[in-house]
Order: sequence, then structure tokens, then C-alpha cells
Amino acid sequence: MLLNAQDCAALDQTTSALADFAAWRSAFAPGPEGTLYFDANSIGPMPVDAPARMQHVLDAGWRQARRRGWSELDWLQQPASLGAAIAPLLGADAADVRVCDTTSINQYKLLCFALSRAAPRRVIVLEQDVFPSNRYVAEGIAKSGLAELRFIRHADELPAALAGQDVAVVALSHVDYRTSARHDMAALTRLAHDHGALALWDLSHSAGAVAIELKAAQADLAVGCGYKYLCGGPGAPAYLYVNAQLQGAHWPALAGWMGHADTFAFEPGYRPAPGPDRFLVGTPAVLANVAFSAAADIWRRVSPAALDARHRSLTDTLIQLLDEQCSPLGISLASPRSHAQRGGHVALQFDGAAPLSQAMVARGVVVSSRKPDALRFGVHPLTTTHADLWRAVQILRDLLDSGDWRDPRFNGPVI
Repeated sequence: MLLNAQDCAALDQTTSALADFAAWRSAFAPGPEGTLYFDANSIGPMPVDAPARMQHVLDAGWRQARRRGWSELDWLQQPASLGAAIAPLLGADAADVRVCDTTSINQYKLLCFALSRAAPRRVIVLEQDVFPSNRYVAEGIAKSGLAELRFIRHADELPAALAGQDVAVVALSHVDYRTSARHDMAALTRLAHDHGALALWDLSHSAGAVAIELKAAQADLAVGCGYKYLCGGPGAPAYLYVNAQLQGAHWPALAGWMGHADTFAFEPGYRPAPGPDRFLVGTPAVLANVAFSAAADIWRRVSPAALDARHRSLTDTLIQLLDEQCSPLGISLASPRSHAQRGGHVALQFDGAAPLSQAMVARGVVVSSRKPDALRFGVHPLTTTHADLWRAVQILRDLLDSGDWRDPRFNGPVI
């Protein structure tokens, strides 16, 4: 039988693997009444207490403590404490994750670290259509003469790319930012190791939505952003993971004072700190970290397995609704149907994805698009309900059926 509104409402009552889902949802501030948000793959919802935390650090920290904040408050401990909070979501030990810098900067640091450790190997393997910034970072490293790049189009081309025994590191996105196709992290990491290479994973489109097992997969290195499903706020600090077996092997690519073994000794020469602290560079972004802490305190209490189960129920339901109501209207699924092969968002293929997404926003359903033809629903497992999905698909179907999305006002540029 076809799903209906009552079915979706019932799913919210009976299938939540997260105990007291309503309490988790209430931990985040709602948007304008009637607006549905499916853009957690771009910017996740705001924790309800983030503004109060920001105001507190402005008053008690910046205005009153000022320089004393470095010794009297937790500012210097933030990279480690925030990393420990999100580590379970990554399937990592708390000691191996640090929140710092941006995804691109962390990508640079860990690519260079991998090249240093694997010398004289100097080849970086990455996907041809990876998120552009990841490719740009690698191209910059290659341009400086430190590495050579080797591109693959699909994971099945990886064995051939590794055959020459010259690969230092395989750098892959766990989830494709357009289609939401998810790689088998354990299998591809094992393949890289079998050929003497390290594996570096970008978790930006999976962390906080689906299950990740960095330690179980024996991943070497990982990076990711903090502002998508992790809800750290616009431009939130990113994070990095370094396998414990690699942490003391070499100097970091960027040797900054926060990565020194004795930060406030102000020695003339650099000594790398033990563990992943050596990958810290400059002064922690205190204000941004405080905003991130509002989300981190939520993540400390969330079961990763329950989160994954909730996300599976939501996205499987969304796909069924789309199949039943929208596939006859020219829209098709671009994401894998299997949850195990899918990341945080559900992607659809439609020739008019960009104007259609703007038309949906105008109708109160916030989605996103990516060139050339991807329409993306970023489903957040802590805030989205099955009933929300029903309403969103009804609006999508109406726009497709009526053709209202063709209105010229929806043809402007959009991010």
C-alpha cells in the first residue's frame, strides 16, 4: 500500500530508535513557523542554547577576563574537549580527534604528513569529481613539487591506481557531495594498506548522520567540517583524526606554537607535542568553538547506533514517498537505495534542479541543488520527522505537477 500522512505520523511514534526524540528535537531552535529544513548537509540546525553560550563568553570572557581567559577558562582545552565529544560519532577514541582550523587546512596538513611518512612515495590518489576544495588543496601540493596526483573516476579503478607501488596516500570522500553515494571505508582502507599506502577520509557528508567506524576500519587519517550535520554553526571549526599508531611519526606540515610540546615556553626551536596536539597550529578560535560546544554537548549524549537507525528510517521513508508520488513526474533517485551505501542526504536527478530548489524554498521547504542536475534533501536525524517528509514531498509533487517551478523568478544564482 502507498504511504499516507497517517503512516508517516505513526512512524514518528513507533520507529524512533532515539529515546525521547521530542527532547532531542527541542534541543535545537526552530526556524520560522511552517518552514521545513532539509539543508543539514549545508548548515545544520542551531542548538537552542548557542546564543546564551556566545553571550556568556562575550561578557565573562572577552569583556571581563580578557587575557586571563587563557588561564582561567577552557579556551586552550577546546580543541581536545570538542574532539572528544564528537569522537564516538566517528567511531574513534577521544584522544585521537582534535577540533581546529578548516577542512581544507586540515586536508593540507594531513596530506603533507602522509607524504612525509611515506617517502619516497609521492603519489596522491583522489577522485576526479571530489568536492573541488579537496582537489584544489592536492593540486597546490603537487604544484609545489611535493607530490604527483593520480585521479580515479570510481572506486573500482583504485586497484589499478595502486598497482605501481608509488602511492603515498589515497584521499577519498566518505560520501559524494552530489549523489550521497557512500564508500566502503573498511574495504578501501584495506586495499590501500595492501599496497603500502595510507588512507585519508573526508567525513563532511556523513558525520552526524550515518554510522562511521574509523578505528574499526583501521583508517589512518580523517578530516571533516563542523557546520553540517554536526551543527557547529556557519563556518564552524573543522576536525581531524590521526590514528594513534601514526601520531608520533613525523613533524606536522604546519609547525605552529599551539602544536609545540611546551606552548608557553616560547623556545626558539620547535618540538612537536605528543599525540594529535602536534597538528594544532594557531590560537584556538574561541568564539567559534563556544558555538560548537553547544552542539558538542548534545553529541556527547547521543547513541551513534540509534542516530544511524533514525536516519535510515527517515531516508528510506523519503525515498519511498518520492518513488510513489514524484517518479512519474520526471524526477529520479540519484542516491543509492541501500542505506549502507548512502550518506547523509538523499539526492534526486532533475534537469531543472536549481530553479526547482528555489521554488521549494519559496514554498517553505529548504533544500539545495548542485550542478548539473542534483536536488538534495539533507535530512537531520535529530530534528526531522517522518511527517515533515510527507509535507515536503506533497509540495514537491505540486510544483512538478503544476510547473510553477518554471517561473523566471526562480532562475537566479543560488548557493
